[in-house]
Amino acid sequence: MPTIKVSKRTVEAAPIPVGKDAFYWDSKISGFGIRVTPRGVRSYVVQYRLPGQNSRRLTLGRHNSPWTPDQARTYAIDLLTEVRKGVDPLQVRRDRARAAKEMRFDRYVEDFCDKYLKAGWPDSWSLAKRRLDMYAVPVLRSKPLPEISKRDIVAIIDAIREQRALARNTHAVLRMLFNWAVDRDDLDRSPMHGLKAPPAPKARRRVLSPDEILALWLASYELNPPFDTFIRLLICTLQRRQEVAALPWLELNQDRHLWQLDGSRAKNGTSHLVPLNGLAMAELKRLGWKNHGLVLTTTGETPISGFSKQKARLDKLFASHLQRIADARASLEDEEPRPVEIAPWVLHDIRRTGTTQLQALGIPIEVTERCINHVGTEVAGIRGVYNRYDYLAEKSQAFRACGGFLQRLLNDNPLIALAERERQGRATQKNGNVVYLSEMRSAERRA
Repeated sequence: MPTIKVSKRTVEAAPIPVGKDAFYWDSKISGFGIRVTPRGVRSYVVQYRLPGQNSRRLTLGRHNSPWTPDQARTYAIDLLTEVRKGVDPLQVRRDRARAAKEMRFDRYVEDFCDKYLKAGWPDSWSLAKRRLDMYAVPVLRSKPLPEISKRDIVAIIDAIREQRALARNTHAVLRMLFNWAVDRDDLDRSPMHGLKAPPAPKARRRVLSPDEILALWLASYELNPPFDTFIRLLICTLQRRQEVAALPWLELNQDRHLWQLDGSRAKNGTSHLVPLNGLAMAELKRLGWKNHGLVLTTTGETPISGFSKQKARLDKLFASHLQRIADARASLEDEEPRPVEIAPWVLHDIRRTGTTQLQALGIPIEVTERCINHVGTEVAGIRGVYNRYDYLAEKSQAFRACGGFLQRLLNDNPLIALAERERQGRATQKNGNVVYLSEMRSAERRA
């Protein structure tokens, strides 16, 4: 085979062959050379042989696109040094191409979701995947996992750092994804190793007022099914959002008025008995009791989702109803109506509001904690291990009290009282003896 001293001049002067490619090998570096095609394309190549194998040839790249002779020679020396160590450069290139295709981040997210999240987080996998799709995939896109650095992760978290809960949760699911990749031997080391989680959000203290609870209940009727029922079941049962959203009919006992939440669906992994008060039973009866499937679904197969969109609509309805309630109350008390101001709130505040109300109704704290399946100090340590009492009777009493409180809010709705007052006023005005219903009720209470 012809040899030349590979340089810019000799590469460009190499004759163009006819019929098939021609190879010219460097006179100084064995295995390094150029290939010239019948079309005149000049490329740098490396040829090598591993013990017990046939010769292999690797194309480095075209001359001047972007390789120069010196760059190509230096890279060829590095590759041939690796060959002497038993490394196959062609196989390394193939592995990198496979990683770029099979381990690109956006595709790996799908794999992680199908093989891990859906099994490990059956009730919240869709929310975890949504965080990856919305905040991580747009940044990392098709970047192969082995090329993702700590700086890439920091860029994702910094973009949402002001939203503390979101940043912390996104950090958690990313850490889980990369740890899973390490466990599967797809990565040697997680890029999140040593990267501290964002600070935890401040504890929320938002509790809805009685008028806000009433407004929320009334506003729920204007949502599309089954989100209307979903909101009212949150208020009646005080359980977590996803536990209610993914509620299967098999967990409900119509005769015993009981919901037996399976531990696999509970956030803390603990099974839980939830007595169903009259309002909750009425909501389920309205749906029509079944013995299979999901209670709340729009597809017949998957739990409801799209909470952010529904919450945005609910906020507008909530504000409208709260203003109407405030106006009606002002009218009943002969005061000037004022615009209401609503502090920011989230669906989880319904749960906090309910537990606060249970305390106001005189329910002991240990019963309240068991009503919401909260693993706190009362169920930890020796007491948690040896006290296996289910508090079913006490929880039933607590949820009945909660239902009674809600029913009183509905019965004492100022919108109804105002309408009855106006109707009663019209009916008795002719006699010059106006007795308003609100005044009659006040007299009855005093009596």
